[in-house]
Amino acid sequence: MPIPFLLVCDLLDECHRLCITNKPNTQAVVDWFARHRGRLDAHDTDLAALLSTLLPEKRTDRVYCIKAPTLEKIIGRALMLGSSRIAELALYKQPGQCTDLADCAERILNTTPNPTCNEKLRVSVEEIDEVLHSLASRIKWSSPSIRKSQAALTPRGRCDLEDVYRRLTACEAKWFTRLVLKDYQPLILDSQLVYRCCDSTLPLLLKAQDDFATAIQTLQSAKGNMLPNSTRSTSRRDQILAVIKPKLGVKVGRQNWFKGRSIKHCLDMGHGRMSVEQKIDGEYCQIHVDLTSGKPRVQIFSKSGKDSTEDRHKLHGVIIKSLGLGTSTCNVRKGCILEGELVVHNDVENKILPFHKIRNHVTRRGRLMDVDLDSPPRSYENLMIVYYDILLHDDQSLLGIRHSERFKILQKTIDCERGRAELVKRTLVDFHRPTAASELRKAFASVITDKGEGLVLKPDDPYFNFQANNGRNSGLCIKLKKEYIGNFGDVGDFAVVGAGFNPTKAKSYRIPNLQWTIFYLGCLNNKEEVKRWNAKPEFTVISAVELTEPLLKTFISHCNPVSVQLHKNDATKLHIPKGIEANTALTAVFQNPAVFDLRCFSFDKPGNMGFWTLRFPAVSKIHFDRDYSDAVTFDELQEMAKVARATPELEDSQENLQWIAKLEGADPRGRAVDAVSQLTATTIPTPSPCSSRPPLSPIMQRQKSRSPEVVRAYRMSQKSIDRPTASLTTPPPSSPAAEEARTPKRGSKRKCPTSFSPTAAPALQTHLLMTTRFSPIAATKKLRKPLDDVDANVLQQSATPNSSFAEDGGTDQCVGLTKSPPLIHETQENEALGTPDEGNNPTKSDIRCTPITISSDEASQATDISPKVKNGCKFAAKECHLFKHTILLASRALGPSSERTTLLDDHGASEFATSLDDWLQENSYGATLGNKSPRIIILVDTVDKASETKLVLAEVERARKELPRKTRGWIAVYDWRMLEHLKVMEDQNTKNKYYDGFHDPWRRWYCGIV
Repeated sequence: MPIPFLLVCDLLDECHRLCITNKPNTQAVVDWFARHRGRLDAHDTDLAALLSTLLPEKRTDRVYCIKAPTLEKIIGRALMLGSSRIAELALYKQPGQCTDLADCAERILNTTPNPTCNEKLRVSVEEIDEVLHSLASRIKWSSPSIRKSQAALTPRGRCDLEDVYRRLTACEAKWFTRLVLKDYQPLILDSQLVYRCCDSTLPLLLKAQDDFATAIQTLQSAKGNMLPNSTRSTSRRDQILAVIKPKLGVKVGRQNWFKGRSIKHCLDMGHGRMSVEQKIDGEYCQIHVDLTSGKPRVQIFSKSGKDSTEDRHKLHGVIIKSLGLGTSTCNVRKGCILEGELVVHNDVENKILPFHKIRNHVTRRGRLMDVDLDSPPRSYENLMIVYYDILLHDDQSLLGIRHSERFKILQKTIDCERGRAELVKRTLVDFHRPTAASELRKAFASVITDKGEGLVLKPDDPYFNFQANNGRNSGLCIKLKKEYIGNFGDVGDFAVVGAGFNPTKAKSYRIPNLQWTIFYLGCLNNKEEVKRWNAKPEFTVISAVELTEPLLKTFISHCNPVSVQLHKNDATKLHIPKGIEANTALTAVFQNPAVFDLRCFSFDKPGNMGFWTLRFPAVSKIHFDRDYSDAVTFDELQEMAKVARATPELEDSQENLQWIAKLEGADPRGRAVDAVSQLTATTIPTPSPCSSRPPLSPIMQRQKSRSPEVVRAYRMSQKSIDRPTASLTTPPPSSPAAEEARTPKRGSKRKCPTSFSPTAAPALQTHLLMTTRFSPIAATKKLRKPLDDVDANVLQQSATPNSSFAEDGGTDQCVGLTKSPPLIHETQENEALGTPDEGNNPTKSDIRCTPITISSDEASQATDISPKVKNGCKFAAKECHLFKHTILLASRALGPSSERTTLLDDHGASEFATSLDDWLQENSYGATLGNKSPRIIILVDTVDKASETKLVLAEVERARKELPRKTRGWIAVYDWRMLEHLKVMEDQNTKNKYYDGFHDPWRRWYCGIV
């Protein structure tokens, strides 16, 4: 049953009225669909046409190449208007009218309406959709499927638009005009609400098949194949969910994306194990490869949903080769759907080139666009694809599979080739662990230092969870860029040299007599001449920006500069490049330019510009006390861009530390999410702090909001400043495999520990942590300066982590390390060290963090209280990291696992592994461990038995809390998956030593101490 277009106009009018009064339109949409349910459910109703009419912006596959000036002429011819009426139709161009072309057309038809049509000749939604489809099929910018449709064979064009206008009422003409222009502003209909009103399962179908016609056809087919109610064993929804799967040739919808405003914000939004991927600055590609017809057929969809297969034809060979098609290693038989980023790779420098280089290699419908001022592509520049997800593998839909499993399938499917096809760089961060904030902060700082675009945080969830009952079917992906955080995106002050007016945009502001909607930014070319000799300012227009409604009202009420038309301007000289991207031209020039404070996302070279400009600029503030001569000049902008885009040749740990400190200060209220006051909040219970603790110094009180690693770096530096001759502990080996340490030389002011393991004294771990916590290679770098030169502002200056080794007076030098155990918390550290009695010796309060050193004689007297692992490791023999360790299995916190048993056998530890409960009973809960810290490890399962792990360790903690502090010592706790990564570390046949992005297995699976 055809749907009259007038009924749709009634809905749009009602929603527009509610929008103007700032009221929601949800109930109006629901009531409209309920009122016309009979028409919508008819078998011959075209729901795809209705959706295309209500949501025209979703039809990115249709391109009409018609803007307001062109449509104005079409309306004039259709209604046969005279010169005076055409002038009335063009009133929308004048600023301050608060009307658009649609309002002008409605006003004219209200005055002289079209002849009344009978009910049968009224325009329907289906007829309008057919006209627009036919119009788009003749435009080369439309998708290939539209151009190849039957509508392209019929001789229909813009003349059909004129025929439609002659049959419309005033209200219908208004909304038809906006439909052709694909802009209903300020009205915005909720697309998910419209989908649900059509059918409750349609939103789910459109996620898997993002095409109105295909999704509705699948829905109707599923309804037709349903069993009668009497014999049906499953619900209607379940039967439809069973047929929801990706379809080759139809774009899959994208997940929901959120902006991370700070490290704390990301931790609050994320959950569980998150995949932290480096964001690639390229063009999004959804790649469909169909092998059912014998010859591989490649289709590539862009981010907007357009079919860009023709434009990216140079990438087809790279995709086919990366899948190994035609070889024995090919993992695809019928087809697959992949996601990735298209970039340009420089083979000589082995790096990915900036985003703007893509337009020299990718055509737009067979034409290179906006490359007049670009240098031609080089022979060593090639297109490259960086894959990061797979959504369909043969006939198996992967939308309901967890991200970690999808990535494993992707790894098996893709044959990587440097500079052509690679997998995205990623690491895993467990947001349940107390070190998550530090790990995420370090990864983010590293990307910023390398001039990367940012990070993408993805949970280990399905791509789409169609069975979810909470209404959130899409995975929660977090996009983290430094420009999202605080004022990191600020670039400076820029002069506003002119403005333009867009009538459609003006209606969304609700500001009467509005003159400008878009503002053009300029940079001075002759700043010195202007300041010295009052010369005429010459500006190069570099970008265009729009203001939020509050800022625009402020600009009008407080600035309101004098403006003249562009051709009458004689106060300034403007250079306007033709590559300026804006939805309206510069028409008004300001005689005394105002100044805007801007922020942006890096810098870019748009087409036909020839210079660097701001990428996605936004106005953060309007200055009323500054002159345009104080704003950023053109030369300064180019220098800023070059510095920001320059990729460092080597890692700069100092810059990395500075960004870590900045990111800490960017958390809410300037307090790092893992600040010192939260050090006792671990994944397992921790001992109570000592009751007699000296008060913090004034500087440390100001630094309480810093994260643990920064505070400890500060303490060590302060200790070295106050006591330049005090003895320091030599950093021990990083892994538990270390045997007897080197014997200290005579006369040395330092004592070296004799051994170190995961259960070594917390003081030793803390000291080592300060040398390697910030960067994996920090401890191997050349020392920058001695601690004697460090002042009290060490935190703001981001002191080098291993500067504590530069102290004079020691004869034996500390060894730079690349591995370190995880963080030991402050309360545990102080208990192990013991707190000095400030009453007996006031000077001891200054050295309360002095690490305890263990001589070789003391270590040799350690009591052997249980069997230890011998040399049965099949990978490293006596060099095994578990050699002479006691392995305790927390049976209640460990599920059955043949893999764990095999790993223990491989390391020669299975026959010496002991039940935790039995060991505690036999050894009085480890009451005599003491500060010598025997090598004892508790294995738990923090992935599948997290709650049981917490309960078991809490019981052990409570029992051991009553033991004498000086003799009870500490026992390290690790997840049993540490054994698997330990195998990777020790197995000489494993070349790729990868520990989920961590530096070593010990840090990856460390849980804490009891």
